Amino acid sequence: MERLENITPKRAREQQKELAKKIETQGAPKNIRIVAGVDVAYHKKPPTGFAAVALFSYPEMEHIKTYTELDIIGYPYIPGLLTYREGDLILATIEKVEEDVDLYLFDGNGIAHPRRLGIASHMGLLIDKPTIGIGKSQLLGEYKEPGSERGSTGDWTDQGERLGTVLRTQDNTNPIFVSPGHKVGLEEANEIALKCTTDYRIPEPLRMADQEAEKYKDEGDV
Repeated sequence: MERLENITPKRAREQQKELAKKIETQGAPKNIRIVAGVDVAYHKKPPTGFAAVALFSYPEMEHIKTYTELDIIGYPYIPGLLTYREGDLILATIEKVEEDVDLYLFDGNGIAHPRRLGIASHMGLLIDKPTIGIGKSQLLGEYKEPGSERGSTGDWTDQGERLGTVLRTQDNTNPIFVSPGHKVGLEEANEIALKCTTDYRIPEPLRMADQEAEKYKDEGDV
């Protein structure tokens, strides 16, 4: 498979439109036992990415293991093309995982993307696994503000198409933005994201992946 970092931005956008047609946004795995959170931290000089994949039991949310990897990042930051910047590193990290992960959570969007192929959707196709995108802020479209209680939701739409859910994971905190990646439906993605959230705003596998990527960045050396 061609490395993602070798694909030009113009070709990448064309590729996204084609790959988006293959995305499945219905249902969910019947027996989810392991969920993984994926995140990447960066050093600017040299431009290095530090990825972490944190595995948790589901629905107990007990930490199982975290895998890490680092690499030089050659692709520039271009809005809408995050997979081409981080994808090769993430794939290398996931290849290390020995356990059978049932579903991956990504720090980013799924179908909530201008070409309906955010990093969670694109990576879902590449690893052929169910995926969900979890965003901390709104990057496109409109949404209905959820209620103030944990579990409250609001529809997230773009040009009349529902792309995800705005989910309040804790009482009176800022919501998160949940969108299906691949092989997961809208409602199922929302339900799984909430079950993965314990004492904090961010689902636990993603929260630990973020912490471990940052820790790895501080300790890592190329």
